[in-house]
Amino acid sequence: MSSEAILRFNGATKRFGNFVAVDHVDFEVHNKEIVAIIGENGAGKSTFCKMLTGVYSIDDGDMYFEGKKVAYKNTTESMKAGISMVYQERNLVGMLTGAQNICLGNEPGKGFISEKESYEKALAIRDRLHLTIPLDVPVNELGAGEQQLIEIMRAFYTNPKVLILDEPTASLGEGEIEPFLDFVKTIRNNMDIAVIFISHKIEELFAISDRIVVLTDGKNTLTDYTENLTQDKVITAMLRTGKSYGKVEVPDKDVDSLPVILEVGTAKYDGKDHQLNFKIHKGEVAGFYGLVGSGRTECAEMLYGLRKAEKSYTFNGETITKNNSRAMIDRGMIMTPEKRAHGTFRALSLIDNICNLFLKEELAGKGIGIVDNHKSRVFADEVLKNNDVKYNSPQQAISGLSGGNIQKIIIGRSIAINKISLLILDEPTNGIDVGAKFEIYQKVRQLADNEDQDSRIGVMFISSELDELLNVCDRIYVFAGGDVIQYFDRGNFDKEKILSAAIRGKKTDG
Repeated sequence: MSSEAILRFNGATKRFGNFVAVDHVDFEVHNKEIVAIIGENGAGKSTFCKMLTGVYSIDDGDMYFEGKKVAYKNTTESMKAGISMVYQERNLVGMLTGAQNICLGNEPGKGFISEKESYEKALAIRDRLHLTIPLDVPVNELGAGEQQLIEIMRAFYTNPKVLILDEPTASLGEGEIEPFLDFVKTIRNNMDIAVIFISHKIEELFAISDRIVVLTDGKNTLTDYTENLTQDKVITAMLRTGKSYGKVEVPDKDVDSLPVILEVGTAKYDGKDHQLNFKIHKGEVAGFYGLVGSGRTECAEMLYGLRKAEKSYTFNGETITKNNSRAMIDRGMIMTPEKRAHGTFRALSLIDNICNLFLKEELAGKGIGIVDNHKSRVFADEVLKNNDVKYNSPQQAISGLSGGNIQKIIIGRSIAINKISLLILDEPTNGIDVGAKFEIYQKVRQLADNEDQDSRIGVMFISSELDELLNVCDRIYVFAGGDVIQYFDRGNFDKEKILSAAIRGKKTDG
């Protein structure tokens, strides 16, 4: 390792409004070194690396590359300097060949693209990296591991001096991970390059890195050589401290004595058997926790009919073998999407957005396809009032509301459906302020703890924020690799054990 860092950051800070995503982080990486960055979901890992590549501007702090102070305005500038990043989300064009994807945006040729030169350039990169991946077939015919290597070859098109890998193994199969890690170590050993490796898989970090950096709530809480660390030290550094969500009153309940709404054992979807083995009861708030790629959302989408499942589950006493979202709504299950944009029509009014779930019969007027405007207005006013939405007019476009008020509408219209017994909330507080979060927590508990026991419902609360699940839930299920690996009752909530189970991907003691 050279004594001078090739890339160094002093006091890196990035704000989004009042939210500080990266908070005065000091960081450096040297040539022929692999520095791993780990942190919970939302800890600031990806934001920090996007600051390095010019995707995000730097609000405070100084960045030095090869000893010179720099501030890149975009990825083109950072790539020309020698910094390349392979993002977590695939960025390949499936119908194009490997060679075409590698050269995409930098195709050789004067006036016309030279496919021959493109192939030769891609072949030179492949040989340089000692790979054997076919370059003349569409990438959608390649496996996940091969596609990931195509992404890395594309990053090497500009001869990078720093390579940033963002969750590179998240989509790889179990048998593909170890060869990929070996490949990254080979790059480090045989080339003049520094590698920044972002991951939530703690075993990978200890297998591949020279140093480990822990980010917690945007702050650097630990930096040390891997040989000096243990997994327990890293997990302890990841634990959040002093984060306030507003205390929610959760009554003591014998959850298992409540009527069962949903019971799931083994379910097959996405071509794999998933060991789920969980129940949700009437009047229970069940938290679903896991890190990136753990399979929480995929499980919920399977239940709601958005993913095809080959094995059945039981909902309200009925064995479900074939489902779709409309049928599940009719049965009493409703799901709010992770991204609010998927649950609203931004250009339409509050009335239209509130009533779009009810056009089947509840708000129908006389005649097929006719909506009763008066019924719709009265119903929308009721939803807005019951959920304390702040707005100017029910006729205004929903895009004019804050994120918290949009989320109140999405949840409020969902629970207004007749005979709803299970509400699935996927990241319901993502991107909203603390006050709005607290109001949603209170609403969730009201739904589960209604004084009228017949009116209580079950709530599946999916969140990347472990603290809010600890605050709100009666029970927490931990996901890893698409399976439920452990659950914790409220009386046994232990933040460190839950986080440890999620990171290690296996059951913890106790």
